[in-house]
Amino acid sequence: MINSSTRPKQKSDCMVCGKDIEYLNQAVTARCHYCREEKETYLLCEKEHYVCNECHSRDAVEIIETFCLKTDLEDPFEIAETLMRHPEIPMHGPEHHALVPAVLIAAYQNHTGKKNEFTILEGIKRGRTIPGGYCGFYGACGAGIGTGVAVSVLTGATPLLPQERSHSLRATSRSLDMIADAGGPRCCKKAVRVALEEGVAYISEIFGLDWDQELEVSIRCDYYRYNKECDVKCKYKK
Repeated sequence: MINSSTRPKQKSDCMVCGKDIEYLNQAVTARCHYCREEKETYLLCEKEHYVCNECHSRDAVEIIETFCLKTDLEDPFEIAETLMRHPEIPMHGPEHHALVPAVLIAAYQNHTGKKNEFTILEGIKRGRTIPGGYCGFYGACGAGIGTGVAVSVLTGATPLLPQERSHSLRATSRSLDMIADAGGPRCCKKAVRVALEEGVAYISEIFGLDWDQELEVSIRCDYYRYNKECDVKCKYKK
């Protein structure tokens, strides 16, 4: 049995979509799904996804940073699910605390056309300082805090700015409330999804966007095979 600290490696399947990898007789030029660089390859999946060797071997935070800086996706759930399928993203761990703000900021910028690499990097920098196990030991899930980090970065909040500070606190509060209501033992995948749902809703609210209404969340999780504490009542479970 795979325990909760084991990374769900996808050695033979496409880390983007899970389809079979095809081995070509001749090299083709393809664009890496993560870093967006074009390179020659003999390996493509059935849907023609390609991941270069460098991205295949990078660590979790590097993968989050590279993909969020390069992607043009406006759907934070699609970004997050793509990242969480990467073999360097563990089933559980503090990497998810950096993932939430990075994904929310990147998707928001793509949706609004306000691209700014600094804010994505700042979200990652702050999120990665939140230790693992915060949910149970300190009463604040790192993914939920990641929502507040994203709002703080996007609004330019500081401890001295009343409205921006309140938005950041409220974003975290709402996410934590929903994560608590979701119940069950810790599951970083579920926490990320709940935090993103609440994050998109709150960011749309404070910036006057219809972004949350344009997104359809239809996630069906299959990480239960790697999570021995999986909540049988989880709304994302197949």
